[in-house]
Amino acid sequence: MATPTVSGFVGAVIIRPVVVAINSLVLASLMSYVIAERLDWRPITICVTCDILAVGIDHFKDQKIVISACGAAVEQRFASLLFLTRMFLVLNASLLVIALCQGSPKMTIITAIFTTPAFLWATPLNPRRIGVVIQRFIPAKHGQEVGYSSSIPGTPFIIKRVPGMKAIFNGIIRGCGIFFVVHSALQASWKSDFNALPWRIIEIVIWSTVNRIIHSVMTDVRDFDEDEKAGVPTIPVLLGSPLKTRILLTVSQAAVLIASLGNPYILGSSCFMIALVWILGKVSPKVSFFLSIHSQSIFIVMYAVIKCWSL
Repeated sequence: MATPTVSGFVGAVIIRPVVVAINSLVLASLMSYVIAERLDWRPITICVTCDILAVGIDHFKDQKIVISACGAAVEQRFASLLFLTRMFLVLNASLLVIALCQGSPKMTIITAIFTTPAFLWATPLNPRRIGVVIQRFIPAKHGQEVGYSSSIPGTPFIIKRVPGMKAIFNGIIRGCGIFFVVHSALQASWKSDFNALPWRIIEIVIWSTVNRIIHSVMTDVRDFDEDEKAGVPTIPVLLGSPLKTRILLTVSQAAVLIASLGNPYILGSSCFMIALVWILGKVSPKVSFFLSIHSQSIFIVMYAVIKCWSL
């Protein structure tokens, strides 16, 4: 096992979560503006902090296991960094709680629905134990009639290991989830007569969902050889070929492009993403995949700059 480095730890636990969260910051800001013609800090803060916490905690656990396996000397060397990382995560958790407290119960419920799978992304889940918890909320007579507990399998599963669904879950959580959180916070102030050309909210939701799915599948293409050997059921492994996967991703992004021909920013982002699908591969540095994460952010920021310049 390779000895962990400070730069590797910081990159995995702090820099990568922040890079992912920046995309959510930009996307949530755009949705807030299109819905209510203003930037509401509550849903934006929720989306950003949830990204940092979900990705950061997952990577922190992985790094902690590696550090612990290297012995007491390495643990001691990383002690202060581990403490600072915990404080960083606690700070984001505090900001999340504050934002939720300033919103409606509906916003809290929607946030929980979309973020729970992200926080349990790599956690083994036992369906039978989950069923026992759910059964407590079901009348005893009804539970006996349907045979609820006996019909639930007891084999644990991991969300990101559900065959072919890792990328789709990722897209739904970070695409649709951001919209529903923002919408729940701003529904009462939705300006139906506000025309934020060239944006339409349904186009943004579809674009962001497909974009996140494609980015996730692209990282699976990069890891195709390792996933195939380990039997990880990603979409490229199920298709049996990175080439077939690239063709599927190109067709999917092209469909978004054709459906949004009236929006030059989605058009440009889609063309950029299609190019990345064919450029990036298993020999590409991991940092280059940050481009696919921000294939939306670049063009949304471009729109904001042009908008401000025209005022």
